[in-house]
Amino acid sequence: MTDQQLYLAIGIPCLTILASMVLNMLQIFAIRGDVKDIRGEMKDLRTEVSGEMKDLRTEVNTKLDLILAKFYEHDAEIAG
Repeated sequence: MTDQQLYLAIGIPCLTILASMVLNMLQIFAIRGDVKDIRGEMKDLRTEVSGEMKDLRTEVNTKLDLILAKFYEHDAEIAG
């Protein structure tokens, strides 16, 4: 076996492994970027839902206060 054959026998598999490792790292970085984007979108959605829930609670409390006021008004009429 000549030196050139030895270099090819060792070099080609090493280059193939190195290239596959580089491609895997690129894929991992791409996936990490996608996950960060999804986390950002989820945070925005949580903020939006939290604001809507706060508005809904305020609306429900306002309506409950109105119902209680009418109840006490009718109770006073009945008792009076």
